Amino acid sequence: MYVKQVFSIWRLLKGIWVGVVAVTAYATLVFYLFSYQNWHFLSFPISITTILGTALSLLLGFRTNSAYDRWWEGRKCWGEIVNDSRTLVRQAIAFIEAPAGEKEALVSNIAHLQIAWCYALANSLRRTQVLVYADLHLTAEEHEYVSAQDNIPNAILNLIQFKMAELHEAGKMKTLLYQNVDDTMRRLCDAMGKCERIKNTIFPTQYSFFVHLVIFIFTLVLPMGLVESIGRIAIPITFTISFLFFYMEWIAYIMQNPFENGPNDIPMTSLSRNIEINLLQLIGADKIPEKILPKNGVVM
Repeated sequence: MYVKQVFSIWRLLKGIWVGVVAVTAYATLVFYLFSYQNWHFLSFPISITTILGTALSLLLGFRTNSAYDRWWEGRKCWGEIVNDSRTLVRQAIAFIEAPAGEKEALVSNIAHLQIAWCYALANSLRRTQVLVYADLHLTAEEHEYVSAQDNIPNAILNLIQFKMAELHEAGKMKTLLYQNVDDTMRRLCDAMGKCERIKNTIFPTQYSFFVHLVIFIFTLVLPMGLVESIGRIAIPITFTISFLFFYMEWIAYIMQNPFENGPNDIPMTSLSRNIEINLLQLIGADKIPEKILPKNGVVM
């Protein structure tokens, strides 16, 4: 999914408000004990706090960049899928040599299989019901075949490959042109494999734990380093700084897994619908579905 640029306080604080509130309450407690109970041992050298904050900034910067790289790689894979899906159908239109009626049926079948593959891949990556939307583009025989497979997107891609090979063997596609189609199929398979690699590779939990530990230590030390020099102003300053660090870590967390069916995921359903519209228009289909519009600022 993809969140459009619609401002929302809840969306901004969701996932981090408990930590921010707890840190602010802790800063208030430190100020009270230091100023009214004379617990002056709570004062902490600001230089140490500064060094710790700088180290935390570097760690969060690296974590955010690593998470964004995973998200961006997934988005690039789906960009390749969009392009190669169009290429495949254009190649089918241009390369298949058959009488007019037969050619239209063959191209239409390939286009519908490719549309089904896009929807099936998106659902598979999100671990939802795989054949939702995809089943609308499969014949009963094709549906029965792919339903029996563990990897349904791979099974659909295999069907397309079989049909292309049959056309080549029947002399309805020249060898050189068939090689071009096979190269397109290979790129589609590569894009699917890249997406599955991102999905199945867990972001190192040890690194995440270490970042959380450093944030915890920093938020404990921060109000102690500020309370002696700026007094009660340490409370809003602690709130602001802790909010920024919590929010950076939250951004990294939600971006490190771009296929989790969350509001900031890659909009795979919308991309699949755009592919469906493009391919159906290429083959001259009568019924063209509408584009998926944002709902509550979110595009699927």
